[in-house]
Amino acid sequence: MSLPDLELAEAVRADLVTMVSLLHAPPIGEVHADAGSTWFLTGTPSTHSNGILRAFLPPSDLDGAIERLLEPFRSGSLPLMWWRFVPPEPADEAVEQALRRHGLLLEADRPGLGLELERLRRPAMPAGGRVERVRDPSALASWVDVVGRAFDDPGFADRPSVVSFRRYGFGDDAPFRHYLLRLEGWPVGAATLSLGAGVAGLGNIAVVPEARRRGVGAAVAAAALSEARELGPRIAALSADPLGVGLYLQLGFREVSRHLTYVWSPER
Repeated sequence: MSLPDLELAEAVRADLVTMVSLLHAPPIGEVHADAGSTWFLTGTPSTHSNGILRAFLPPSDLDGAIERLLEPFRSGSLPLMWWRFVPPEPADEAVEQALRRHGLLLEADRPGLGLELERLRRPAMPAGGRVERVRDPSALASWVDVVGRAFDDPGFADRPSVVSFRRYGFGDDAPFRHYLLRLEGWPVGAATLSLGAGVAGLGNIAVVPEARRRGVGAAVAAAALSEARELGPRIAALSADPLGVGLYLQLGFREVSRHLTYVWSPER
């Protein structure tokens, strides 16, 4: 029998909140978890460098709770992102209206996908393909190159997430594991597992332009999830770019929630 969608939706939220908290922990920034809310700030004036990842908003005090959560960012004139996951959070029009009243605008609405790992459908490996786990700085440099090229981000090597990946290292007790797929020895695909929340969070699925439409993305994602299944987690989770949903459905994922991102800036 399949797990309830709500359990998978809770796993999506747990993975993403934990992942971003780990990536912005000191020395990158500061992370706070109190009274049912989780938020972080780095001091960098960029929307996605500061944020409220999980918010406790009592119906009797919506405006007051929102104001209290915004105060550290207002006082520092820092823009931020505000996440909602529906479900497990309710699709509450009163909450939506309150966020808008306080200057928060919906920027993105992405599907949250969940998978029971025992139901993983593993595709065939592309001819000449081999997946390896990143175990040292040299392999991480190849991984960074693949992701940067795939997302057309020449500055990816200096992103806070990559700085944190280097800091956490490559041991079996690290909260992140990275994977490379090589075709005939050349690195062309990448993936990351986030394991800090006790679920298999899948991210950074990337394929360099010249190797696309050959099954590389599905193969490297499936290899990472297959290893996760051996480590103990029962559930895999991710927030998907709508263009990548087909790949994840192919692996056995199903949509279980919506990952909503609101943004706020001091000017607003």
